[in-house]
Amino acid sequence: MNNAWNKAGDIFKNDSLQLNNVEEVEAMNSNAERYCGVYKELAELLGDAATIKIWKQFSGLSITFPQKLYSIEYRKEFIMEHQCTMKPSEMAKILGLSERRVRQIIVEIKHEKGGDVNI
Repeated sequence: MNNAWNKAGDIFKNDSLQLNNVEEVEAMNSNAERYCGVYKELAELLGDAATIKIWKQFSGLSITFPQKLYSIEYRKEFIMEHQCTMKPSEMAKILGLSERRVRQIIVEIKHEKGGDVNI
């Protein structure tokens, strides 16, 4: 699980950003008030450098974030690794799924392995 957060954090590790060939923004003192709308929220959450990187990459686009953060493959892998040590309700909370869906995935995993389907 920490691995997913580490990968996301890698995107914003560098505190400097090349905006064009001459201008570089380096670790500005964070002042979210200088930004408008969603950029203000991003600056409060992530800081100036990350906000500018996001603006540079996605400005002008309308972006909708899906409610499901993790891929189907990752969810299945996580459940396989933790089904013996965590309750379905705990896994559901971490993965943003319902407990019922976690139990369904456990059944799918057991079917794939040809094992017992009792939960």
